[in-house]
Parts: sequence; structure tokens; C-alpha cells
Amino acid sequence: MAAERPGYRDAPGWRVFTAVVRGAAHELAGRPLQDAAGFTAGPPEDTGWLALAVADGHGGHPHFRSARGSELAIEAAMELAAAFAPLFATAPAAAPVYLTARENLVPGLIVRWQEAVADDLADNPLTSDEQLMLAADEPIIAYGSTLLMAVLAVPWLVLCQIGDGDMVLVSADGVATVPVPHDPRLDGHSTTSLCQFDAADSFRISVLNLADSPVAALLLATDGFGNAQTADPWYQLVGGDLARLAAERGAAWVGAQLPAWAARCASAEGSGDDTALALLLQEATGQPGWPVPPVGSLADEDTETWPAAGLRREVRLGPVEPGPAAEPGAGSGG
Repeated sequence: MAAERPGYRDAPGWRVFTAVVRGAAHELAGRPLQDAAGFTAGPPEDTGWLALAVADGHGGHPHFRSARGSELAIEAAMELAAAFAPLFATAPAAAPVYLTARENLVPGLIVRWQEAVADDLADNPLTSDEQLMLAADEPIIAYGSTLLMAVLAVPWLVLCQIGDGDMVLVSADGVATVPVPHDPRLDGHSTTSLCQFDAADSFRISVLNLADSPVAALLLATDGFGNAQTADPWYQLVGGDLARLAAERGAAWVGAQLPAWAARCASAEGSGDDTALALLLQEATGQPGWPVPPVGSLADEDTETWPAAGLRREVRLGPVEPGPAAEPGAGSGG
């Protein structure tokens, strides 16, 4: 199972890393990678904003083009982040930031995703077999995807989510929380989606003032990550580990490990599902002289397992050799 090299992008005092790995069950079944991740940032003189996102195409019938749908979701999110981040940075209070996100960013993002889907359909019309799979559904259903998006425009951190997956916020003192409101409709078997007619109403939004609540890390993860954990709630242990490792090893070391951690969760020992991660870290933490090991490896003296929450079977950090995996149970993720 090959993992992407970590992506990263800088803004003053911050770094972003991403990793996307195809799930072992998808490989076994010959299904494509349906998760995606992305990040972008403005120049330092443009308020130093940045944005990160992950998306999970639903997969299966009738979402047979959801791999493309998740890619288009990331593209739309980055485009809208670039348009709105400078506005957020100049806002005097959280209330106008929230209203702008709710009334302008989210609707604009949905429209942009819908336009991208329409362009993709024009370039790649549905085949006769695909039309049969859709039956009476609108073609946009084929592209269904979740989306988790964060825009950092100091002093504001704006979080927007539709569908399942997890956002884990780690405070400066290492305490992990879930900053976006829970949606009771997400029961592990179904999810809200960009492709639904009332998608704007299903977005959950949070706005944080970094001056009042300093943040050490923010993790965005598709459900392939959370479903690989055994602890309940797992985010407290994972968040604590992120804070500790970033403080001890530095942001670059943590970012270099991200593909291996994603691969572990996507393996047969984890969820077997596609896994996409996007991680925001403060650059200032850690020991600048600490050596950064190659992606997917640990120094010989390291014996700890991460995430601390554990996988369905305990495995060390490092290269993962997936074995045969059964088909995952009915779920929302692709």
C-alpha cells in the first residue's frame, strides 16, 4: 500500500501536512482511492492565511464517480478559502465571521462544487451503464462526497464540515476536543453529503478566536482514521500524542510521519478504508535540531505505538504490510 509523501505549506508560525492512503479493502476489491486532501496558503504579506481540507467520496452505488467528487470538493474548498480568508482576517468579532461563513462561504462552495461537477459531466458524459446505475437520481448524486475544511486567518480559525469524519483540536496545553457540533444523523451507516439538495443546511460551522484559545494542532481526518481506533473516545489520546510528539520532535518530524500513520489506519490491521489526513501544527514547537527520519520509519530506540488510542490490532509505526482484508461493513465512507 503506497502512501503519499506529506504535503506541507507554511504561513507565519504554522505548517500544514497532508497524507492520503488507499484502504486495504479497496485494494482487495479493486476499488479506487476515494479520499482526497489539500491545502493552500496566501503570501505572508496577505495576512498569512492558510487553509486545509479532507474529503471522502461515498463510493459504491449510486456514487460511482465519488472519487472525482472528493477531488472537486477539495478544489472548491481551496478556491473559496482564498476568496474569504482575507475577509475573515479583518473581521472585528466572531459573529460576523460565522455569518459570513454560513451565508456566503458555504453556499459559494456548494455552487462552485456543483459547477465543477457539471463541467466534469460535460467533459465525461455518463455511459449507458452509469445512467442505469443512477436510475431516477440526478447525475450529481454520482459525485457525492463529504468535506471537512479549516481556514486559519489570524486571529480566527474557521471550521466547516459536512458529513462524517473527524476534526480534533489540540489546545496549547495539550487538551484535545472536538470543535465542530455533532450531527445526530451520522450514525456510522449514513452521512450527509455535498450532493444532497439541502447541503448548505447540513454544514456544521465553528469559529475560534486564537487569541483567546491558543491552538497547538488541528487534525482533519476522514472516517477511515477514526474507524481504526479502539479507544472511546479516541481523540483525547490521539490529540495528547500529537501535542507531545510535536513538542518533543518538532512539526517537521510529525509531518514526516503522517503518511505512515495514515497507512497504518488504512491497513488491514486498521479500518481497511481509505484514509485522508490534514494536520495543522504550530511551527514554533519542538527541538529545531532533532533529526527528521525518512517517511514511514522510526529510530531504533523508538518503541512507542501511535496513535495511543490503538488500532484494532496493535502495530508499530513504520511500513505496513497489509494482509487479506474482508469487505468493510455498510458505512458512509468510500
